[in-house]
Amino acid sequence: MKSRALFYLGIAGLVVVDGYLISKPNLLGKLGFIIYKYHYLRTFPKAVLTVALVAGSVVLVAELLIYLAKKNLVKRRTASLLAAFISLLLVGVFVKTSIDFQGWAYSHSGTRLWYGAHLLPLILLAVFVRCWLLCVFFLPVDKNPPHA
Repeated sequence: MKSRALFYLGIAGLVVVDGYLISKPNLLGKLGFIIYKYHYLRTFPKAVLTVALVAGSVVLVAELLIYLAKKNLVKRRTASLLAAFISLLLVGVFVKTSIDFQGWAYSHSGTRLWYGAHLLPLILLAVFVRCWLLCVFFLPVDKNPPHA
């Protein structure tokens, strides 16, 4: 319990840092926010709320998956494969973000926005890698699984 609280406290700190970084682009980045109608990222509170909603929903899905695996409602192998699949999808999101920020429109938006945009997929990936590790290595094995 203590390590879970410490992990999610670290995730909350990263969410605040990410919201700050995303909300502070340079002049071209601010112009891009106006052109592309990213109104939910223009100010620090809106950016933190947006990042917190995304990270919170991912945390809920990961914790639900861990809970279902603990209660044997889903097999541990199925839960670990699902967590690994979602982790691979998030690696794909990170790669897509990197490719997008090499293009002209995003490459001139400032380093803070660049770091903030890359930090969000890494935060989400950390949550699901933790979920995968718990499903594979740390969940107790039930000797008497329920019969269907």
